[in-house]
Amino acid sequence: MDKATVLGTASAFPTKLRNHPSIYLNLGGAKVLFDCGEGTQRQIRSAGLSPSVDFIFVTHWHGDHSLGVGGIIQSLNMMKNEGPLTVMGPSGTNASVKHILDTYKFYKRLPIKIRSIDAKKELLVKEINGHNIYAINVKHAVKCLGYKVKENDVRNIRKDLLEKLGVKPGPQLKFLKAGKDIVVGGKKLKASQFTYIKKGRSLVYLTDLVYEKNIYKFAKDADVLIIESTFSSNMQNQAKEFMHLTVKDALTIAKQSCAGRVYLTHLSQRYENSGEIRKEAADLAKSMGLKAEVAVPDDLSEIII
Repeated sequence: MDKATVLGTASAFPTKLRNHPSIYLNLGGAKVLFDCGEGTQRQIRSAGLSPSVDFIFVTHWHGDHSLGVGGIIQSLNMMKNEGPLTVMGPSGTNASVKHILDTYKFYKRLPIKIRSIDAKKELLVKEINGHNIYAINVKHAVKCLGYKVKENDVRNIRKDLLEKLGVKPGPQLKFLKAGKDIVVGGKKLKASQFTYIKKGRSLVYLTDLVYEKNIYKFAKDADVLIIESTFSSNMQNQAKEFMHLTVKDALTIAKQSCAGRVYLTHLSQRYENSGEIRKEAADLAKSMGLKAEVAVPDDLSEIII
């Protein structure tokens, strides 16, 4: 998990500059989408990414987050992709995908796996090539999920220390890497001394939700937090009515969670050039004492994790 590509940053209405929401990740060779709004396939092509998607994690079934699912299924079928394509989402996802399959006249080449998720508390829903995917229910107008990708921690050997002792690479070092003490040339090498833990990186994706005081726990210490800020902070009433976050809400969650970097997305069409949101976010971050880097990405931006 080296980077995330932001395929769409709009909210309900796509604009000339902003597509419907979708985030693309490559997890050890597996191609993963978080949300799949209208136009996602075209954005994948524009970004020069592989269209052979393996997993789609849908936050909820409002059209701006899911209208592209049928298109992905059609294309993978026409490409004679061997699959499977796995589609996960909140309660009701099984029915939603089956309706898509029943409505459109697809070729029947692609095996599809479907899973509905009800995560009243943080729930591990999938392991993909050394990355754990977690979900949690968030409050919105319909059933909705937040997602977290956590790369596994890795134990690495301290080669510099082994070289000082004259220990050469060999098959016995695999036990040291596994955290076990070993004996080499009559010398006992303790894993605690000759290895170290490289902490896995994490990305949290929160979109279409209302502010709840405990949601920060799900995003705690995230390296990257991609979070909606549909409305400016002076539109709190509208945010409440449509069950979305303002810029201030998003930055409050970012501060509470101690996120490393924060990316504000899912902007209302009224903020076409995003300059207003960028300025507000910068001013608020300063006044709140937010230590995290804050950015408002454009479509096709790459986020280094």
